[in-house]
Amino acid sequence: MVIAKKLLETIYKGETAIAVLAFTGIALLLLADVLLREFAGTSISGAQRTSVYAMICTGFLGLSIAAARGRHLRPTFADGLIPKSFQIAASRIGTLIMAITFLIFGGVATGFVIETHEYGDLARVIRIPLWYIQLIVPYAFFSTGLRYALHFLYPQLKPDEE
Repeated sequence: MVIAKKLLETIYKGETAIAVLAFTGIALLLLADVLLREFAGTSISGAQRTSVYAMICTGFLGLSIAAARGRHLRPTFADGLIPKSFQIAASRIGTLIMAITFLIFGGVATGFVIETHEYGDLARVIRIPLWYIQLIVPYAFFSTGLRYALHFLYPQLKPDEE
């Protein structure tokens, strides 16, 4: 369990650092683009498109970051239907279902990225292979699936829901 806890903390720190850097990069890039447009009559080629791609990456990192802090949105309307004596078991089963679901999505996303690679699709304007950017999708799903799987195996690591 100690190794699992350390792994989850390391993943969380890495993902949050990347998300913060991406947000900072987006802000600086768009600020520079606007300033150049207003004061120099030019702009940074691909700034807006690059910012959109960075925001997509940040959003996908948010899957795992939200799971790490128990902040995923979930419907609570049926919570009262489960007797208190079954709530612990229901929570564990729900965690297992989430793990399996995210791992399946990770597999599907991997196939999607492989297909994009095979077709040689390029990201418009910035002219880089699109699959580089798409790698965040399977990563995010696998990372979140791993997190839920470890929460299932070690329920004491699961954060309280907000």
